Amino acid sequence: MSEIHFGVVRIANGWSVVGPSLRTRSFATKAQAEKVARRFACEVIGRPVLLHVQGEDGELGPAERVCDTPSFVEMQLGA
Repeated sequence: MSEIHFGVVRIANGWSVVGPSLRTRSFATKAQAEKVARRFACEVIGRPVLLHVQGEDGELGPAERVCDTPSFVEMQLGA
């Protein structure tokens, strides 16, 4: 099973979650965007997600594995 990479990045004056075919609205804080990225990974994606968070210096930080547990959908399907 392949991994999906998400990023929490600064765009203009806010923070967004970006990934394959994904870009969220702008959040006021990086913490808000991270919370959404983690929740989305756990509740919707259902596959391993690597989260990269942009630092204040503009560089993406190292990947952090997010939510390796089965998704809600997988649990409902008995996968």
